[in-house]
Amino acid sequence: MRILTPLGRSVLLLGVVALVLAHRLHWQEFTQLAVVAFGLLAIAVLWQVLPGAPVAQLTLRPQRVVEAGAAPSATLDLQAGAVPMLFPKVTVPVGHRSISLRLPFLAPFAHHVETLPLPALPRGVHTVGPVVYEKTDPVGLVSRRFESGHPLELMVSPRVSELSVFAGGLTNDLDGATSQQLSMSDLAFHALREYVPGDDLRHVHWRSSAKAGELLVRQYHETRRGHVTVLVDGARDAYPRLRDFELAVSVAASVALRAVRDDFDTYLRCGSYVARGRDATEMTDVACRFVAGDDDYLAHAADAAETVVGTGLVVQVTGAGRELEQLDSAARRFGRGADWIVVRADSESEASLRDSHARREISVPDLARLHELLARGMR
Repeated sequence: MRILTPLGRSVLLLGVVALVLAHRLHWQEFTQLAVVAFGLLAIAVLWQVLPGAPVAQLTLRPQRVVEAGAAPSATLDLQAGAVPMLFPKVTVPVGHRSISLRLPFLAPFAHHVETLPLPALPRGVHTVGPVVYEKTDPVGLVSRRFESGHPLELMVSPRVSELSVFAGGLTNDLDGATSQQLSMSDLAFHALREYVPGDDLRHVHWRSSAKAGELLVRQYHETRRGHVTVLVDGARDAYPRLRDFELAVSVAASVALRAVRDDFDTYLRCGSYVARGRDATEMTDVACRFVAGDDDYLAHAADAAETVVGTGLVVQVTGAGRELEQLDSAARRFGRGADWIVVRADSESEASLRDSHARREISVPDLARLHELLARGMR
């Protein structure tokens, strides 16, 4: 804890100097000055000893926002302790920043609610809180800092573009083999089993039930859905400019969200951060955590190829600095049955589409051009 404020240290120094002068010069005035200074310090220390620290709680509204979108806010709910709070100062850390505010006078055990507008934050996961309360005596000589509440995570997701390219552009694996996941409603019949309370009566096989003398219901294999794999190159050297990496994250998140909305099984990865499934929130949350770092892209792509089976489309999102031969090596690990698209996020290039028998390569200078370029690339 911090004990003496700058004013407190000045009063302490004044008291010591006055005490020395009083001893050497035998002046009563210096003695009185020293007594006043040390008396104020004693009262300030006693004020800190009094019990009753406040309890604060933070609530984010909302907890997930989009970069450059509506600014979030935090609600501070503070319950005062047994000691009056004389216009207390509280600080709320927000990522690498902090918000300080002075509250009104609070009587013992008073309840106060304050709304704090949070600053605009870049894409990422930002820690908000805990609340720091600075307990100071009425004169301001001694100060102690108390932390209250739990830190919260504010998810700032990347900006995305609304795409519509998967509606008719990817069908090569929609009629594929069935999975081993059993379902009560699908196309591939598996077997009959005994009726369990809660089963839908529409699935009762009445003819077999009559022969067996008990209710039997149909059980199915879940038909395999289309699969899209989106890999973001997390190597810092692949991007001549840091804004190109942010553009790459926005591109990848846009593709993954479109795939999820079209009910494709989706695998989104950058470095060690992975999201898979059909949950849009999971895709945007993991995109908040993407960072540019060491060049482990090829190793991560190889791991993704071993993890993902039967993908119909591989989208590699990278920058201008990644060699095409390396991307080719990574894509071949997924097998010849998968389509392959390379999207280069390059803010200094012209929008372009290069289509060949082996691959399609798209250069995206900004997010606004993604819809048009990707729609042309999926034809």
